[in-house]
Amino acid sequence: MKRFIALLVLFILVAAMPWGIVRAAGTPPTTKGLLITPLRKYTAVDAGSAQTSSFTVSNLTDRPLTVTLSIKQFSVANYTYDYRFSDPNNNWVTLGLKQVSLAPNRSQKIPYTISVPVGSAPGGHYYTLFASADMATSGFKSTVQAATLLYLTVNGRFIQTGKLQSGSIQRLAFGNQIAYTLDALNTGNVHYFVYLSGSFHGWLTKPPTPLTAHILLPGTVRHMRGFIPAPVLPGVYRATFGYKTDSGQTFTTSRYVVFVPPWFIAFILAAVMLGVALRSRKQSASTKNTTH
Repeated sequence: MKRFIALLVLFILVAAMPWGIVRAAGTPPTTKGLLITPLRKYTAVDAGSAQTSSFTVSNLTDRPLTVTLSIKQFSVANYTYDYRFSDPNNNWVTLGLKQVSLAPNRSQKIPYTISVPVGSAPGGHYYTLFASADMATSGFKSTVQAATLLYLTVNGRFIQTGKLQSGSIQRLAFGNQIAYTLDALNTGNVHYFVYLSGSFHGWLTKPPTPLTAHILLPGTVRHMRGFIPAPVLPGVYRATFGYKTDSGQTFTTSRYVVFVPPWFIAFILAAVMLGVALRSRKQSASTKNTTH
């Protein structure tokens, strides 16, 4: 019987542990190939004015590279936010160089000019500056690309409005974190950042996790995912989750969640098993007494 109780205790302890995948810390791969910096840039320009800037292209190989430079406009797909590229519908951004030759392990700054016509409406415009080069690897020739994203804002009257289209959360939860999802719509004329947050209301709940930032482009819907730390005790909790914009607007929704921690399930199973064992032992003792 003592051995059985010890096994039950071990079972409860194992079930209550926050198991996860343990991943060995490996050495990060060495960057090699074509590199462009910075990866993104946020620039604001007045209508009727011009501005110059630059990005850096680096050849991190042991061979010379001929790098071709080009410009595309980018947009994103609703919900998934996958990037879509297209030819520019204006000439607001022009490159100072169309092609450069880089020796091994050498870099060069590439100038570009932003010229916004007089009378241009305020709001966001989005470009990708590409660097492309042909490389031979293991006898095969391939084209590699690196890119920097340019978030261009024409100054003026910004409209930073939005809408929480939908929100959902796990209604029956068991783990250490409860996942929720949001669909946020930007109804304004300029991009802005949103910061996800969520919390439970009740006794022995945990503080929310640090805010997670996502960019939201005008006229698009973004599907986002966040997590709320699970409460300590089982029960029915009200979860409030949503996002706050960098201009101070807050959008939230609430749902009720039934939370059952793994240790509680283990406790119930252990209690049942212990009850069955005690009953079986009692029946066995009763049978022996009857026999004697």
